[in-house]
Parts: sequence; structure tokens; C-alpha cells
Amino acid sequence: MKKICFFPGTLALGGIGKIFVNLIQEYAGRGVDVHVFLTKKEGEFLSQLPPNVQVFEGSGRALTSIVSFIQYLRREKPEAVLSAREFLNIINIFCCLFTFNKTKPVVSLHTNQTAENAAEPNNPSLYKNPYFLTLAKVLYKIPEKIVAVSGGVADDFSYRMGVDRKKMKVIYNPVYSPTQEDIIPNTLLHNFLSDNRKFIIGVGRLTPQKDWPNLLKAFSLVREKMDVSLVILGEGSLRQELEELIEELSLQGHVLLPGFVNNPSYYVKKASAFVISSKYEGFGNVIVEALGVGTPVVSTDCPSGPSEILEDGKYGKLVPTEDPVALATGIIETLNISHNSEVLINRAKDFSVPRIADEYSNYIMN
Repeated sequence: MKKICFFPGTLALGGIGKIFVNLIQEYAGRGVDVHVFLTKKEGEFLSQLPPNVQVFEGSGRALTSIVSFIQYLRREKPEAVLSAREFLNIINIFCCLFTFNKTKPVVSLHTNQTAENAAEPNNPSLYKNPYFLTLAKVLYKIPEKIVAVSGGVADDFSYRMGVDRKKMKVIYNPVYSPTQEDIIPNTLLHNFLSDNRKFIIGVGRLTPQKDWPNLLKAFSLVREKMDVSLVILGEGSLRQELEELIEELSLQGHVLLPGFVNNPSYYVKKASAFVISSKYEGFGNVIVEALGVGTPVVSTDCPSGPSEILEDGKYGKLVPTEDPVALATGIIETLNISHNSEVLINRAKDFSVPRIADEYSNYIMN
């Protein structure tokens, strides 16, 4: 592969942005001519782009960037364009169709839409628009290359959109890297953990998807059995609700919500267990990150991703969703047994950036 274009919309903080940056850095390091087309040149991950990567910018919004994107494709003729997110995938397919060259649209799917709609029925989604859904079902028949980040996402998409499952390729996210980002000490965390207390940790946005109330209720039950603390790294709209629940459960002083921190893996490595309480996931990058530093994982068996990463419980504890008692039991059992960190780290290496980049290259160029 000589030239590839990444079409992420923006490079804002989030799982998709990080995944794209990992692939961009890997391919640029291999000497591939890497382009990034952004609808708007913004995002925290912009600073992590290698200097030899060319960045092209649209008109600020995805829809109004279509003309400039088609012009870019006709001029630069990349071998493939990799996109994510529902609307950008549709634009990618549409624009590649009208360039009349050999550029391949490679669309990647990161969400189990059925699980998301069930867990958050009021969550806005373009797929709830019948006109967009009809258009999507037509356009998704066109590309030869459709990537899903987990088997569950692929199965769900095939069922909803009527796309042949055999046409799709499951390529897990490129998450594991032995290199660590610079550590910026967090004063709140430093003070909270200064007494070398035993703690468990969760990482993610403070949103309904992550079901932090489930974890707090489970943690309250864990506290009845053992002296342990809880740290939740992340920020979001549910902060006040979670703070009120912490007070209601009398967990003040035992739970810390320090917000977003630089390099959460540094703190995950120090934790006795990593816990994910989500109602749904597309993949579950944070699980791989926890395994990558040798920390044992307790996860809800939500659709889709965790059970695939943990191989149905071989590499971590899986418990039912929205069940605080089951989650508490899983946490206690995990804390009470020893774990071989090398086994966990070796599993994380299955999702290493070079390995996944090879999978993408082989799939795109096949």
C-alpha cells in the first residue's frame, strides 16, 4: 500500500480518534504516504500526527465538505479511504463513487446500534431517520471493504442493514502499545492514593452507556466485605448524578472522580482490578489497555466486544449487565485470587498496533 487517506471528521478525544492516530503513526513510520482529510482541522489528537502526514481540510461540516472531498480524491487518488462513524461512512462511499477512479472506500463500524438503541432509546442516531436508513442500505451494498471492530458489531450490522455477513471483515482495534505517554501527576489522585490504599479503577466518559451507577452500587456491596477504594477516571454529563449517588450510598472518602487524566494506564497499572460496567460497547479499548499493563479485568458481558477480548472469561471475569450483585461478586472473586500479569499482557499483544495495521493492509490490498 503506497497511499492511504484517513477520513475521521475531526481528531477530537475519543476511541475512534485514538484508533485512527495509532494507525496513522504506524503507516507513516512504514513509509506509506498517509493523508488525513478533516472536515474541520481541530481535535486534541492533531498534535500527535507525524510531521510527514499531509492534512487536508474541508469546509467545517461533513455535508458541506463533500465537494472539496471529491476534488481531493480526484487530485490525490489515494488507494483507499478509511472512515468511521455512520454519516462519514456514507459520505466516503458516495464521494469515492463519483471520483471515477480506483480509490476504495473502506468503511469501519464501531457501534452495536441495536444494543445502543435498547440501552438509550432517546439517544439520537441517523439510523432512526427512515430516509437516511434507506439511503444507507443502498450505499452500503457498494463497498467491497467493510470492517467491523467486533464480531457482535458485524452480526448486528448485517442483520439491520441486510449486508451479507461474509462481505464483512472483523478487525479488532489497534490498542496495545508498550510505549507510554508522558505522565502529568494528578494532585487529587496523588493525595487520594498517598496511603498506598488498595483500589479498583474504571475509565470512561461519565455517560449512561458506561452505567457507572451499577458500579457504584456494586462497590457499596464490595465495601461490606473488604476495605477497598474506587477511582473512576473520566468526565461527562452524569458527574452530578454520580456525586449524589456516592453521597446516598455513604461512599464519601472511598470513591474519587478526578475527571480526565493524562495517561490513565499509569493508574490502571497500580490498581488491584479494572472494572467496566457498560450496558454496551463496540469493542472495549480500555479492556485491552488494562490487560496491557497486567491488571485483572472484571467486565459486564455486554454487546459487543468484552467477551471477544476476554475470550468468554479466559482472560477476565464476565458478569451480566445491570446486576450490581453479580458485579460485586465478580470484583470480590477477582480481588481474592492471584493473577499472572504476563498472560494478560500477552493477550493484549493480540491487539497491538503493528499487528492490526498488517490486518488492515492485507484486507485493503487483497
